[in-house]
Amino acid sequence: MVLSLSFSVEERNDNKIITVTDSTGVYDALTNTGGWGAPNPEVTDIDGSNHTLEMIITITTSDNVEVEYDPIDLFTEFGPFTTTADLVFELDCSMLLIGTEALGTTDTEFPDGIYEVVYIYDRGLGSEVSTTVNLLIEGQSRNSVYNLLREVPTIYNCSDCRSRVILDTLLSKAFLDAIRASAYVAQEENLLKDLAVLERLVIDGSNYNW
Repeated sequence: MVLSLSFSVEERNDNKIITVTDSTGVYDALTNTGGWGAPNPEVTDIDGSNHTLEMIITITTSDNVEVEYDPIDLFTEFGPFTTTADLVFELDCSMLLIGTEALGTTDTEFPDGIYEVVYIYDRGLGSEVSTTVNLLIEGQSRNSVYNLLREVPTIYNCSDCRSRVILDTLLSKAFLDAIRASAYVAQEENLLKDLAVLERLVIDGSNYNW
């Protein structure tokens, strides 16, 4: 077996859903030897007991608090799977559990931070295959900046172009752009510090005397 798992992650604009999409593809002897299907495992073999498909998410927030949540049984939540097109998983905060305690409800926004997402086939078995992606999630801060930007045209119309509100908003947008442009998760400590600064900016503004 040479199954080679891969996936992508996308956060919905309201920050209440994270969609994980399997991008492993279908086995092809010439172009995709790591895909699903004979001689590799079939997605239809996943039944939650003999063959499992799970996801483990660890979130590190800007205060450097790391929380690892229990494995999510993707078959129980989203199965059965008949084709690779079924391997699309819309996760909400109610699915991230430690024992019986959830991160939140279906209406809770995911916190900003660095997310480690581990995608695992047959965890704990001799046939186990897994892959890990680390990424920055900054949806709450992003939406806060965008909400501040929406207020700028109204202030401009009042001919108050150099107000503290406008300059702090532009600073926050520049900081957000810089974080997104340099979001290299190998430098986790720096990213978390930058995220903490952005979170303070959108709530309290800057300390600059504009």
